[in-house]
Amino acid sequence: MYSSGEKLFGMEVKDYPILHQKKKEFNLLNKLYSLYLAVMNSIDGYFETPWVEIQIETIVAQLAEFDVRCRKLPRGMKDWPAFIELKNKIDDFNQTCPLLELMADKAMKERHWKRLEVLMNCVLDVESEAFTLANVMEAPLLKNKEDVEDICISAVKEKDIEAKLKQVAADWAVIDLSFASFKNRGELLIRPADTLDIITLLEDSLMILNSLASNRYNAPFKKDIVMWINKLVSTSEILEKWLVVQNLWMYLEAVFVGGDIAKQLPAEAKRFAGIDKTYVKIMYRARDIVNCVDTCTSDDTLKQLLPHLYEQLEACQKSLTGYLETKRLIFPRFFFVSDPVLLEILGQASDPHSIQVVANFY
Repeated sequence: MYSSGEKLFGMEVKDYPILHQKKKEFNLLNKLYSLYLAVMNSIDGYFETPWVEIQIETIVAQLAEFDVRCRKLPRGMKDWPAFIELKNKIDDFNQTCPLLELMADKAMKERHWKRLEVLMNCVLDVESEAFTLANVMEAPLLKNKEDVEDICISAVKEKDIEAKLKQVAADWAVIDLSFASFKNRGELLIRPADTLDIITLLEDSLMILNSLASNRYNAPFKKDIVMWINKLVSTSEILEKWLVVQNLWMYLEAVFVGGDIAKQLPAEAKRFAGIDKTYVKIMYRARDIVNCVDTCTSDDTLKQLLPHLYEQLEACQKSLTGYLETKRLIFPRFFFVSDPVLLEILGQASDPHSIQVVANFY
């Protein structure tokens, strides 16, 4: 304006350095205060946001942008009060953001908020629509920074433990026993190969559960973890014992059901008949329940009966072995014959010719 007036009246056109200087300063002030207003308005807006609607990732991204713009401002204005206030505002909020990110995690449950309330002696009604970020910021977060972090981290760890525990439960809810037919008597066997595969899976799940049991963050789930460890350990032990009992039962069933040996050992045949009746009941029960863990742990039936059956079967086998020894003493060639073959020979007592053929062979 001055230059135009000087030209109009034919005066010497002068330079005014102070005006150029002020123009630069006004430009700088415009940059500073436009950023200042953006930061203040944004942070005030954050404070008014209900906690249930908070988008902490968006806030962090926007603050990072503000921080970059602040750092790009000329060095000369870094002593200005407005700049110092702006920088402090950004830095203070940035310092709190990591804690807010942890607190906003979906892993945070009511029990964790209760712990924070006790820690900071405040009320954190995070489910209320009226509860805003400003209410959170009023709490002494930075003063209790390490303890707040520990509570929030424990929430994330607990969520992971809960997920693994639920997965174990879900896995075993669909794992069933597999049955096979025995002679013409129906499905009286659990399939050995499939059962051994189940035992392997049990070992894998127990490794997971044992790692959860030693995790320092497992307190809310300790009871369930111990329950599942006990369930799966019992299931594994019962299945192993079941296979042993089943093999012995199959072996002796061929001897004591409908064969000549049963007539020669009537007391043991009677004992085996009782064992056989109990074993068949166990198999009917298992086929009704089907699920592997439920079959083994829904009550103490198998835990109590299988060891008893094993003892009784061993007693039958011991008597049978004694009986075979007496036959070997009478006919020494039988010492070169295995128990199954000798049983086959003796089981053909009504057919002397067959016995003679086999005996001559050995």
